[in-house]
Formats: sequence, structure tokens, C-alpha cells
Amino acid sequence: MFGRLYTYQLKMLAGQKWVIGWNFLFPLVLATAFFLGFGNLISDDPDSMSTIDIGIVSTTSEDSPFISVIDELSKETDGDVKLLNATTYTSKEEAIKAMNKGTISGFYLIANSGIETIVPFNGYNATILNEIVREYENKKAVLEDIMRDHPENMESAVQMISKDLSIIKEHDFSGNTSQYIQYFYALLGMASLFGSWISTAMLEGICADKSEHGKRFECSPSGKLTAILAGMLAGLTFQSLSNIVTVLYIEYVLGISLGAPLLNIALITTIGSAVGIASGVLIGALCKNEHLRVSIPIIYSMVCSFLSGLMWHQIKQVIESNCPIVNRINPAALLTDSLYVLATYGKIHEYYLDIATMLIIIVICLIISTISLRRRKYASL
Repeated sequence: MFGRLYTYQLKMLAGQKWVIGWNFLFPLVLATAFFLGFGNLISDDPDSMSTIDIGIVSTTSEDSPFISVIDELSKETDGDVKLLNATTYTSKEEAIKAMNKGTISGFYLIANSGIETIVPFNGYNATILNEIVREYENKKAVLEDIMRDHPENMESAVQMISKDLSIIKEHDFSGNTSQYIQYFYALLGMASLFGSWISTAMLEGICADKSEHGKRFECSPSGKLTAILAGMLAGLTFQSLSNIVTVLYIEYVLGISLGAPLLNIALITTIGSAVGIASGVLIGALCKNEHLRVSIPIIYSMVCSFLSGLMWHQIKQVIESNCPIVNRINPAALLTDSLYVLATYGKIHEYYLDIATMLIIIVICLIISTISLRRRKYASL
């Protein structure tokens, strides 16, 4: 019986034009619009990590430990892109000419009074150069103590501090992950929550208080719980397939890499689809008004998608600063964040926390839905 109900629900979904249009085709159309709007900014992103050409001007006669740190940051390690490409200039005027020509992005002026960072304008490279000096100044006292008391350990100390400064490349500036790829992550979050429309429509054909078809179904020997599980599995199958098609379209047709293995992306979007299906069942179980059962899933999907960065990618940072709990419970934000963390840092603690939170949301929705649906009785059918 379960297999027949599952097949029936799957055929019913495939025959619904609005399901094909919104859940299957609309994400492809929106992905195309994103690609036409800023796809070139992802492949040639000004915020992506690349070697920064800088200059060094020293007006002091003594060797500066800072120059040794710059030399370490200018070395390639394990095939990674080196952070800096440093050129020494004899005077400040010579370095300014090179900077004005675009040969270097800025330069360090090393004097007895300290280190000055000179850049043509504030931006990504300027932030990195200033951050290097800031971190160096924080550790300068340690270097001075080592130089005074144990000069033989100076080289190893410089290498250790250089490794600390390399964290700037690995973490603070997100590797090669473009900020614009967030829109495609948020698109997948929106598409997953579209599954809520599927499950609310599915409940209308099963529950007697929602449609005439539901009355006929309740009179049949088929169990409601079996039908709901079959419908949820059919909806999850359909929505997961839709998400996988969207991912393949983005990767191989539009040529935009999402930055993570496809199997991992498929797993995350499938869990996101399950969140959409489970939340739709909850909405359908609690809402008795026909119009609310249509409007609430739409509002729910779009509000969650907006808060995850679908329309404005910086909205998550604004929410994180003012009301971080929203990012912790918004399923679209959780899916977006898990994809971003996976693509940028790999499977770290935050990635597993996002996945676990989505699974908890699924369980909570199903428990409340089961309590709401299991004891419904009708005076007459």
C-alpha cells in the first residue's frame, strides 16, 4: 500500500503545472538571472584571494624583523598562492611612482619611529596590509625579547609569527570563495523551502476537513499516517531532484563552481528539502483556513530566503550583529551557511552545527504535526 501511495503522489506532483513551474523551473530561471547580472564577478571576483604586489622602503640602518616576516609571507607553502610579492625600493618617492603606475598595490615605509602603510585607496588589499602590520605590532614585544635574550631563536620565532599572520589568508578573507556566490547558496535555500508548498497541497487531498477529496480518502481503508509518510517521501524525492538539477545547471551549464563536492551539496540540499517538506506539513496541520494554507508557505519561504541573503547578501551580517538568534533558526540561512562553510573552510564545527540544527527543525515539525493530526475525529463524513 505504501508503494502505491508513494507512486500515486509522485505522479500527482509531476502532473501539477504550478509545481513544475515554481519548484522545478523557477530556480533555473532565477539562477540564469543571477548569472547574467553578476556571473562574471564570480569568475573574476575582486575579492578573491590572489598574490598582492607590495613595496618596502626602509629608512633605518638596522635590519627590521618586519622585513623577515614579509619575506616569509612571500614564500609559497604546500602549493598555495603566496600572500605577498615584495619589492624593495630605495626611496619613498620611487615607491609612490610604482604605486601610481599600478605596479604595486601599496608599500610599507619602515622607519625608526615605526611602520607606515601607504596605499592609494582603502579596499581589500589595504585591509590585508594593515592587518599584517596590526598583527605584527601585537607580537613585536615578543620578537624584541627574543632578539635581546635569545638571538639564536630569532629565525624560528619569525617563522612562527609568519604562520600566525598566514591565518589572514586562510580565514579572515575566505580563501577563494566569492561573496557573490552567496546568492546562489541562498537560491538553493529558497528552492528547498518551496517544498513546503508541496506538502500543504498533499495534506489537502488526505484530510477530510480540507477538501472533498480528503473526505473520500478518509472513508477509504488506507491509513492516514501511511498516506502522509508516502506523500512526504514523494515530495522529498521531487524537491531533491529539483535541487540537484538546479545544482547541475549552475555548475555545468552556467559554469559557476559552488566550491564544494557535488555529493556534499546534494546531501545538504536534500536535508534542506526535508526541512521544507516538514515545515509544510506543520503549516498544513495547523492551518484550517484554505487561503492561509496557500499564503503562509509563500510568505514563510520568501521571508526566510530574504533573511538568508537572497536579495541582499549583507543582510545576514546585519542580523548577526543585532539579532543572531534569527540566523540560528532560519532554515534558509542554515542551508546557506552550511554551503558557505563547506566551500570555504571544509567540514568544521559550524558545518556540523548547521546540519544538526536543520535535522532538529525537521524532528520538531514532524512531532507537532503528528500530535495535531493523529487524534482528529469528525462527526460525519
